[in-house]
Amino acid sequence: MWRMKLIQKAKGFLFDLDGVFIQSGKTLPGAKETITSLRDLNIPFRFLTNTTTKNRKTLQASLAGIGLQCSEEEIFTAGFSGVQIIRKMGSPVCCFYITENLKADYSEFKENRDAPKAIVIGDYDDWTFDLLDQAFKHVMNGAEIIALHMGKYYKVDTGLRLDAGGFVAALEFTTGKKAQIVGKPNKEFFQCALDHLRLRSEDVVMLGDDLINDVKGAQDIGIPGILVKTGKYHKGMVESSGINLDGFLHSIADLPNILNS
Repeated sequence: MWRMKLIQKAKGFLFDLDGVFIQSGKTLPGAKETITSLRDLNIPFRFLTNTTTKNRKTLQASLAGIGLQCSEEEIFTAGFSGVQIIRKMGSPVCCFYITENLKADYSEFKENRDAPKAIVIGDYDDWTFDLLDQAFKHVMNGAEIIALHMGKYYKVDTGLRLDAGGFVAALEFTTGKKAQIVGKPNKEFFQCALDHLRLRSEDVVMLGDDLINDVKGAQDIGIPGILVKTGKYHKGMVESSGINLDGFLHSIADLPNILNS
């Protein structure tokens, strides 16, 4: 009941993307209907995603290709925010451990794989021991670690898959240096979306499948966090976390019924 009241009084929503609206490049049940319902009710939303495999323009086109219609401005990605962080740092020379597609967003920065001032880590499938060792040496020689996100794992059709946070944590452990985290659960990432919506934290609800990045991240800035039981959700994860949820949804398909009740 409390969950329903939170959702019904919300003036806007923040959504995780993977595991809530899409999985393995396909829409999950209720995804398209939820967007249609929000449009009909004139309720604004933003996708907050730690996905860094694609730049924002490509991601928007990919979503449209599977029937999930949203504008580029409605998508807040950790990859896009990383650009803003590097600019604030004075645009240091970087070494990128990200996809070639995402590199298009970072073309304004000079890359140096021999002596960078910062290493940038996102979703990257080309890791080898030699590359990880290279990143380690860069950090030991003074480079900053910029982690586009610290996701532990995510869900694909074949099961759970190791995420970028494991590689960042390995470098933090071996070098003793903390990474600067860009995406969720960074408060600035959530605040940027709130500012774009022109809403206060208490007027918005966050829905996601990740307890730390989505629910706790939102709660830390005063946004109610609701866990969606798709994606990476599994039995026992809440009980062992110590996190007090603001509610559950079995699926994003439940949202239109609540909004229209």
